[in-house]
Amino acid sequence: MPISKTERIARKLNHTKQERIQVSNGEPSINELRIGVPVVRSTAEGLVEYYRHKNSLYKKVLDKADIARTRTITVDKEAETLPIFQAYVGSNQSNMTADSEVTLQFNTVSIDTASGYTTGTYLYTISASGIYYLYYNVTISNFDSGMTAGQIQMKDGSGNYFAICRIDDKEFTADSAYVTRNANAIVRLKVGETVKVTYYQTGGDNIADLIRNISSTAGAESIFGGYLLTPKTFKETTQVTEGGASGGSGGRPGGPED
Repeated sequence: MPISKTERIARKLNHTKQERIQVSNGEPSINELRIGVPVVRSTAEGLVEYYRHKNSLYKKVLDKADIARTRTITVDKEAETLPIFQAYVGSNQSNMTADSEVTLQFNTVSIDTASGYTTGTYLYTISASGIYYLYYNVTISNFDSGMTAGQIQMKDGSGNYFAICRIDDKEFTADSAYVTRNANAIVRLKVGETVKVTYYQTGGDNIADLIRNISSTAGAESIFGGYLLTPKTFKETTQVTEGGASGGSGGRPGGPED
């Protein structure tokens, strides 16, 4: 089957070997050039392309091609500041209600790197998901003689209890003695969850007090705190330029994500 003229030209172009351009030194004379055939010379100006047209010589100084490739790199990085907090009782919480769960009022903040503790609600709000070490040390006094038991515990926003300490009626002298309880827990928590410390008294009158921090040899301590054990990480995105005339690279860091 005969082929068309267009197909013949296409076949010829496909099989024609591309000529390699030879780069010589120095400027050429017009007689060295054939009409319509460019040559490239290395001169004081750099690489120059010369053309002969109608017995006139034309030239074009060639620019260095800036062929660059940009790629994006994303890596996990650790934040420099981890969530750490501690609050204490600055003034007594008096006459806590019996037969009801009472939130203990740690009303003064001593450490809070992530601004997560709220003295109005006595809640710590998680700012970075991970595994936390939480603790409390609580001093209570003025137990009523009719009380049969008391319980101190941490509680999260979903109603889960942990780090539970119990006080029974054999462990206190009614209306006078201080009783101190402490506990800790390692808990996995997510961003937005809350934790607090509560007290529940079974039986007796509403006279038990949460005692403020007293720094002395006859003192007391009531504190609540914790910190993130696992590193707080975020994604950092950097754009790197490779190759090109400068051969350099540049980057643009991204911000943190919880």
